[in-house]
Amino acid sequence: MKIIYTRGNRTETLASISTLRKILSRFVRHRVFYEVSSRNKRGHEFFSTKNTFVVGSIEVTSRDYLSITIFDAHCSTHSVEILNPAAMRIYDETPGKGFAVSFLSGAPGDVESRCYLRDEGDEGEDLRARGTLEQITLPQLFEYIDEIRNAGAPRAGAPSGVNAPPRWHVELGDESWLTAGAASPGGAPSVAIAPPLHDARPA
Repeated sequence: MKIIYTRGNRTETLASISTLRKILSRFVRHRVFYEVSSRNKRGHEFFSTKNTFVVGSIEVTSRDYLSITIFDAHCSTHSVEILNPAAMRIYDETPGKGFAVSFLSGAPGDVESRCYLRDEGDEGEDLRARGTLEQITLPQLFEYIDEIRNAGAPRAGAPSGVNAPPRWHVELGDESWLTAGAASPGGAPSVAIAPPLHDARPA
């Protein structure tokens, strides 16, 4: 199998299966976008299918022919199998962007099949960002609102209306609403809430 580097348009022959395993290991435990397509040499596309998934493992074997199987970390029935590719193109002209490769078929004739893979980032980055949002509780939300209200409290001797605490109105539906920022006579924020949340704007 040939390896084509887009930067400088260099071409070399794959040295060993272990080299290929090392190159593809960059996708493991990463979210990967892939596109499998077929087109003729004039650029007319016959079909294309696209998806994104987290790569659990990659199996590379070479018996009668080279076989590359990419397994989905979260779905045992989903995988991508590439059989006997003629070449692998490595997109390295823009190092700052996600790592990407494509495998090209070597079938004779005018039709070319391609499997394109692009690294979309570490799986953990997406999980950490999503986990942080999911961990916010309703009491923490009210505490945050109360901190905003206290931060905007009027300074001693300031004219009325200067640095007044913000007041927000949150649309929850035709009849449901939430207000925060106005203090009750006892000093606690006045809050009323009913799900689901739709819109938020200053009152």
